[in-house]
Amino acid sequence: MKQSKILDSSALALIAVLALSRLIPHWPNFTPVAAMALFGGAMFTTKRAAFLVPLLAMVVSDLALGALFGMDYAFHGTQPVVYLCMAATVGLGMLFKGSKAWQTTILGGTVASVLFFLGTNTAVWAGGTMYTQDLAGLITCYAAGLAFYDGTNFFLNSLASTWLFTGLLMASMAVVRKRTVATIR
Repeated sequence: MKQSKILDSSALALIAVLALSRLIPHWPNFTPVAAMALFGGAMFTTKRAAFLVPLLAMVVSDLALGALFGMDYAFHGTQPVVYLCMAATVGLGMLFKGSKAWQTTILGGTVASVLFFLGTNTAVWAGGTMYTQDLAGLITCYAAGLAFYDGTNFFLNSLASTWLFTGLLMASMAVVRKRTVATIR
């Protein structure tokens, strides 16, 4: 089996495991979603796989969450923006293809988290039901996303989880690469 096929298969398996981890109880916004997209963009050998695998993993895990907690939990008015942010994060990951793992993890993870924060909070604000439809309402929406509620900060949880899960994915892939090269020789 060619090394690229082994690496793509390994990336697929790692993303599938992380998608399933969304079903395990976790802190609010402490999920592997952005990491799956960033890693997919950075690791898959084809653009098609880079976009398809993380987005399908998201759809499947959303369907599972919907089955467990009700479809309103999994699919909501801002869902198209969530998927758009994921697709943009895959594109971001492609920019990090060939970069050092720490660069993808820290720099890519930071940009991905900020992108997700801005995109989803803007979508909540634009929904018009929670905040006034003016600049003050948008700022209030962003502030709410940065505030601590019951010891939780949604943005910091997103950032920390993206760093953690991207780092785990990158480290796992490094091990796979090392073993694959040793096996092929």
